[in-house]
Amino acid sequence: MTNASAPNLLARMRASALVHAIERSAVLRNGALVALWVLVWQLGRLVEYTEHASVWFPVAGLTFSVILLDGWRSAPGPAIGCVLVTLWVCERYAVPLSQGQRLVAGLLFAAAHVGTYALGAFLLRAIARRGNDGLPSLVLAFLLIAALTSLISMGLGMWVLVSTGMMAAHDVERAWLAYWIGDMAGVMVMAPFFAAILGALFPRAAARFSSNYNLRYQNATSRFKYKLLLNVVLLSASMLLAYSTRSYNSAFAIFFLVLPYMWIACTEPAFYNVLAVALGSFVIALLVHLLGLKDVVMVYQFAINVIAANALFGLALPSLIADNDKLRRVAETDSLTGAASRAALERQARHEIERCRRVREPLALVVFDIDYFKKINDLFGHAMGDRALRQVCAIAQRNLRPSDMLGRVGGDEFVALLPGIGAEAALAIAERIRAQVHTNELESALLMTASFGVAELRDDDHYQDIFERADRALYVAKQQGRNRAAMLAA
Repeated sequence: MTNASAPNLLARMRASALVHAIERSAVLRNGALVALWVLVWQLGRLVEYTEHASVWFPVAGLTFSVILLDGWRSAPGPAIGCVLVTLWVCERYAVPLSQGQRLVAGLLFAAAHVGTYALGAFLLRAIARRGNDGLPSLVLAFLLIAALTSLISMGLGMWVLVSTGMMAAHDVERAWLAYWIGDMAGVMVMAPFFAAILGALFPRAAARFSSNYNLRYQNATSRFKYKLLLNVVLLSASMLLAYSTRSYNSAFAIFFLVLPYMWIACTEPAFYNVLAVALGSFVIALLVHLLGLKDVVMVYQFAINVIAANALFGLALPSLIADNDKLRRVAETDSLTGAASRAALERQARHEIERCRRVREPLALVVFDIDYFKKINDLFGHAMGDRALRQVCAIAQRNLRPSDMLGRVGGDEFVALLPGIGAEAALAIAERIRAQVHTNELESALLMTASFGVAELRDDDHYQDIFERADRALYVAKQQGRNRAAMLAA
């Protein structure tokens, strides 16, 4: 170990020990959360554009995420933070309330804020733990819960402000929408970000939320920093346009940012998706404050929410594609043998018939089944019959080329689609499969046999025509004593 690496290792060990201590101790954990909550609240206050209304309210996302990951164990931290910032606000703005009244206001705010987001977090936990509907449904549930809980939090928060004398009743009409949208942006944008960070630091807490859904750390692509820089440049340019023109309509250019954020969402790991959205929302909030764009602030608040919602659906897109691929494989594959389904085989056969006819190549079809398969089921049981089907299928697959397709069309009947070869070559392949089936013991020295029918594509054939000829040839093979391959005379 070099002298330079020793301090780094010591620092990592100390940090790891601190993380473990915080995770084990309720006092340390909630003390750290109080400090973090107040710090994040001050960050949101920096972009407050009117009393009790910020462009976005990031502590809403922090409260939601810590309770989502850790339940009631971490609720005291945000609650104490609510009380402390209420006392601070009353002192800073000289609100004419006694210390006792200020404390009551803080406790009421804590109950409204923490209680509401705890309700939403526990609902999302319950949905995630079911794990039946996949990530896209979870994202939709999260967005709906974020909108609803932020609306409830706004209503209760307004009631606390008015009932404790911290806000005049006639100001509610002016502030409620900004209050709601700011809270909703805080949850939609920052809750996934905080959940990713806290889940990485405290994996046991993340596991209590759900082992099925988390923002696992993966390396970003080498181009991520350039994508992020491009987004920040475009975002800044759109807001500078609104600043320079002082036109309400020009502020709507911010919605074009949906496209580059979807680009990041579809090409980068999940963590970097939420990181990009969190950073972008901060830049929007900061530029609203620095450029004095308070007249169009509602446009930017809605833009933050729209960008976040689209990015989260983009995060779910790879999962949705994977689910669709899985469904397609299920629909196109026989679950018992792994052969193609009847529908998949017929679709591929029609395609290959057209191609072979166009390029003037031959094509052959082999239809086969297990001789006396019903007796295997009756004498040895259906489990033995299933093993017989799997074994015959495996033998056939070993004798086919990668360009061929084997399908199970029903019961013990299989079809091999052989593009590019004629009937004689197909008959030789069928004989090879037949011989290997006959010499393969299934169990307890049980020997199987199979019969095969072969047919070749003719000029005006459709798939059904060639299949019927191969099926008639199979019937001839059975008539001739089974355990043989046959082909009808031309």
